Amino acid sequence: MSTEPDIVLLAHGSPDPRHARGVETLADHVRTLAPDRPVHTAYLDHHAPSPSETAAGLGSHAVVVPVLLTPAYHAKVDVPAAVSQMVAGSGSQVEVAAALGPHHLLLDAAEELLAAEGILPDPSTAVVLYAAGSSDSEAVATVGQTIADHPREGWGRWGVAALDGGATMEQVLRTMPDEVERTVAVSFMVAEGILRDRMAQHCGRAGVSMVPGALAQTGAMAQLVLERADSVLV
Repeated sequence: MSTEPDIVLLAHGSPDPRHARGVETLADHVRTLAPDRPVHTAYLDHHAPSPSETAAGLGSHAVVVPVLLTPAYHAKVDVPAAVSQMVAGSGSQVEVAAALGPHHLLLDAAEELLAAEGILPDPSTAVVLYAAGSSDSEAVATVGQTIADHPREGWGRWGVAALDGGATMEQVLRTMPDEVERTVAVSFMVAEGILRDRMAQHCGRAGVSMVPGALAQTGAMAQLVLERADSVLV
């Protein structure tokens, strides 16, 4: 039996059940990669299990990994409050890791979704990561900075559009160089849901194909969860 700390995937939650299904799929992928470690889920809002409910099943040590793609409001405010609830409800030693993003493995996850649709690196193909965005525009900017720091080899330009707090899809498309013959979009979301549906509608109006799925279904995302969990000494 592993002596490593439990892993808690702490997600935002959504009234759309597709969100929770995506998070639970991610948890299953993490369990496959680390079969000897207990892996739990908890949600900040909308549905169970709450942080307090998850706390009841924790071992003596646990690491909370926020399933958030940018260091926005939820990572700065809601996550610490949820961790405090877990400590109070469990008596366990609970540490918190950094949010999943920014990290280059999220770009690897996007490439997994592209490859699943047979879309491989091509200098004439541009990729737009479509983020939900945030009122915190600096958080959205971290996605673009990650691309700048970890350019994708073999592709045309990679860009970032956002539903809120960043450039629109139409604005990003206007910046594409002449050599781009095809632009495809990847939903830069943990899981499918209402916001991803809106992204697909915007893409359709702009004449851009968005590949199916969301990041939680990828192996790269599960690897990132473990990397974040292992970065914390408990």
